[in-house]
Amino acid sequence: MKKVIISLLVAGAALAANAQDKALLETLVKKGMLTQQEAAQIAKESVAVTPAAKSTKSIKIFGGAQGWYSWSDASLKAGTGSIDGQSSGFTLRYVKLGVEADVGGGWTATVVTDFGTEGSSKNYLDKVVASKKIDYDYLNGTLQLGLRKSNMGYEQNMCDFSQLAIERSVATYFFTRDQNKNFGSRTVGVFWDGNIIQVEGMYYNLAVTSGVSEGGTDDFITNAQDSSSLSFWAGMGYKNVAEIKGESLAYDFGLNFGYAPQGATYNPTQKGSVWGINPYATANWRGFTVIAEYFLQQVEDYATRNGCVRTPMGANLTVAYKMDIGEWGAIEPVVRGSYVSTNGLGASAYFDTAIDFNQATTLYVGANWYPTQAIKTSLGYEFGYYDQGSDAVNRVYGNTVWAQVQVLF
Repeated sequence: MKKVIISLLVAGAALAANAQDKALLETLVKKGMLTQQEAAQIAKESVAVTPAAKSTKSIKIFGGAQGWYSWSDASLKAGTGSIDGQSSGFTLRYVKLGVEADVGGGWTATVVTDFGTEGSSKNYLDKVVASKKIDYDYLNGTLQLGLRKSNMGYEQNMCDFSQLAIERSVATYFFTRDQNKNFGSRTVGVFWDGNIIQVEGMYYNLAVTSGVSEGGTDDFITNAQDSSSLSFWAGMGYKNVAEIKGESLAYDFGLNFGYAPQGATYNPTQKGSVWGINPYATANWRGFTVIAEYFLQQVEDYATRNGCVRTPMGANLTVAYKMDIGEWGAIEPVVRGSYVSTNGLGASAYFDTAIDFNQATTLYVGANWYPTQAIKTSLGYEFGYYDQGSDAVNRVYGNTVWAQVQVLF
């Protein structure tokens, strides 16, 4: 699979280069620097890569990479057992390479791969969609078919390279990628992202997807055919720009909803339903960015309650301030708080995924430095308080330090 994907991306790169050469030859002919016969001979002697369809208008290649160093330590505060000590190391978290082709007729094909540690569990596929822009009477938006993220979790749906904190929060992981729930994040299906043209700034989304998604106990790509039910997603929001004392205030708020009839997976024969809501609000003003979101879910528990429901809830609040520092680029201090109350389902801790806690509270403090638009370096610290675990490991304090270097192209 990996070799096939790399071959496709290399072919796309060659195609893009060939298209540029052709445009250059046409320009030289128009300026009288080459005759039509000379240009044809040069083109004939060049290695040519042609698209499968003549309607292909353009191909764009993009990507980026993140290298991380992390150090973590956890200390037991209540309980009779023991936990792992310190851990540290380097990793390539995201290594992405993508191709986007405008194939004409309003259709776009996008393939994004991820060869970092985050991509290994996804067969190195990050996004694979065919998109169609539609603008017909009152129907305005984009239809997508394939593999992408469902609209559940604002922080989760932010680009991996645009995160304010280095790592996503404990709440984001629990509500969108928990190991016991196929609910949220990447999945395969049909997606519609639309605009309500009667009200400028109002948008909505709808999706019908496989019941298997990233983060569940099943392989969400190869085992999608084993899912015996579909999942359903919907959302609505409003975004606009207002003027306050001569400064622009950009804001966005909305609500995401999802329902997975077999989203809670305990074993091959016992599966429970999951539904959830995710209200969110963001604002950007004079370099300040504020992101707030709340999660509420209802999960059928067949592990310990014979189908009785549990109702976990949680929230994220992130505040950042990006300031220009002249020839040194820009710097961005970031603070984020996150909270999860699982109502007995249990949230995994970073220091030992085999240990579940009923409550988790974390505080992240860090800074991002942008020497150029293509480079970001980050340093962050997060304190975690994990409570109501087992008798052996009941309460734990966690400390984590991350350092990151990111390059985009």
